Amino acid sequence: MGWEVETTDEYDTWFLEQSENGQEAIRMKVELLTEYGPHLPRPHADTLKGSNLSNLKELRAHTENNVFRVAYLFDEERKGVLLIGGDKKGKNEKRFYRNLIKLAEEIYQQYRN
Repeated sequence: MGWEVETTDEYDTWFLEQSENGQEAIRMKVELLTEYGPHLPRPHADTLKGSNLSNLKELRAHTENNVFRVAYLFDEERKGVLLIGGDKKGKNEKRFYRNLIKLAEEIYQQYRN
């Protein structure tokens, strides 16, 4: 059984801005997510701490030049939602995650309405 995974407009826009290598690395992790669903283990996924959404997680992908994180969750219908992504390479980690979580929470609020 495969898990259904949707994307937001914000995620789609971000994804299309990535290099071909970046898109391929991210696509491979999304395929794992559709296979394992909310049970996808580390190092492919991890829980995001500090969010008001208890089920907010991150997909973890990387290339030679990028360290990608994609905020996602599984909603009440057990459907995966890719909210937004970012490249944390070379950035202040605390600030990166604070911004990623804030943006993901805002996007999810809009997505639910």
